Amino acid sequence: MKSIQTERLLLRPWKADDAAEAASLFRYASDPEIGLSCGWPPHTSVEGSMNDIRGILAVENNWAITIKGGDETGPAADNEPVGSIALKPVSHYTIDSVTAGPELGGSYDTYLGGNALELGYWIGRPFWGKGYMPEALRAVLGYAFDDLHAEAVWGGHYRENTQSGRVMAKCGLTVVTESQHDYYPLIDRYHDDVFRIITADEWRNGAPEQ
Repeated sequence: MKSIQTERLLLRPWKADDAAEAASLFRYASDPEIGLSCGWPPHTSVEGSMNDIRGILAVENNWAITIKGGDETGPAADNEPVGSIALKPVSHYTIDSVTAGPELGGSYDTYLGGNALELGYWIGRPFWGKGYMPEALRAVLGYAFDDLHAEAVWGGHYRENTQSGRVMAKCGLTVVTESQHDYYPLIDRYHDDVFRIITADEWRNGAPEQ
């Protein structure tokens, strides 16, 4: 898997069995507001973070977000992971919500299988509001369409997570549908969700400035 560079960021593969990597992940992923906004429980130990790197993060198309040279006003050091961004198969939450919406009339069914992908991402709280996440997301969308030749990329977020919605909107993802009372077993909670999409044609015709 190749690394992706932007002006300020290096998106690189996760390092399994690296103590510093696990410690940095734990530092940011132990924040309750991070995991619960993404559907997973906050990390409770460095060992647990190490296991998550091995079993979940160190896979194809899942990048550690690092800040080149470290963050000038924050705690991050050079090459230290401060978040994660991934391209994954389209989730059942997205598929179920899109296919259940009769008002869509099958318009998006072609983008639910084949070469469609779905985003997942987060970044540590000290780095919110600095434009890092849109910068990472634009770069990964470019990789999805230019290198992986995806037909479309989906993004989903809890309705109350307006911050994530703004990031997606900045990068050209538009709302397709919403759902109510979706159950997330890892955190044993229900949420209303918003589902967004950007197609390959939309990206090529109006890709945001990198």
